[in-house]
Amino acid sequence: MHSEDERVINLPDEINNAFTGAKIFAMEMVLDEKTTKEILRGMYFSDGRTLKSITSDKTYQLAVTEMAKKDMPEDLVNMMKPWAIFTVLSMPEQKTGLFLDALLYQSASKNGKKVIGLESMQEQLAVFDDMKIETQVSLLESTLENGEDLNKILDETTEIYLTRDLQKILDLNNRYMSLLDKEIADEFNQRLIIDRNKRMAERMKPLIEEGNAFIAIGALHLPGEGGVLSLLRKKGYKVKSAF
Repeated sequence: MHSEDERVINLPDEINNAFTGAKIFAMEMVLDEKTTKEILRGMYFSDGRTLKSITSDKTYQLAVTEMAKKDMPEDLVNMMKPWAIFTVLSMPEQKTGLFLDALLYQSASKNGKKVIGLESMQEQLAVFDDMKIETQVSLLESTLENGEDLNKILDETTEIYLTRDLQKILDLNNRYMSLLDKEIADEFNQRLIIDRNKRMAERMKPLIEEGNAFIAIGALHLPGEGGVLSLLRKKGYKVKSAF
């Protein structure tokens, strides 16, 4: 889970031991300084457009108000792409920036493990940038309009994650998707989850074949017919829980 909650980052011994003993660490995207800067740069318009120029006054003012709660000044919010704002608003609150992915990356790098990204920075940016601007705006509007429900879902996410119940995680995501226009939700889920599941599962194969690899991806990528676990089983691998 992309969270800095202490209950999330304090991993069980079974997981810590597997991570410590692995010679390869793979994650969704390598979080080195260069990549992080490029991702941050990609969240802002660079073609003269502004958030104010492509949204209604109501949407713009709501976005400014909500992002102010994240300590983002209006001048920066106005430069942000719609997808970047709804992504920030849809993520657990970050205070230190040391969420689980980042901590694992730091530890792996410090201890000399081979670190591999299952996706490139360009691929992750394309998930959002290739959406029509109208779709991005609609996603932002839905996020702003359903803020109270979204906050409840975010609160539930950690609690369910800690139970390790993948079906409940999938059900929770479906609840979130139900807040959106169905056509937009389907496109968003296809781009953000389904397509990336296929890509990551395929790129895991050589790491699994080599052996002794610790692979960490967001929990929502695991369950369901189109989830990574199902895709790996279809490739002939046996998958079991460590608990």
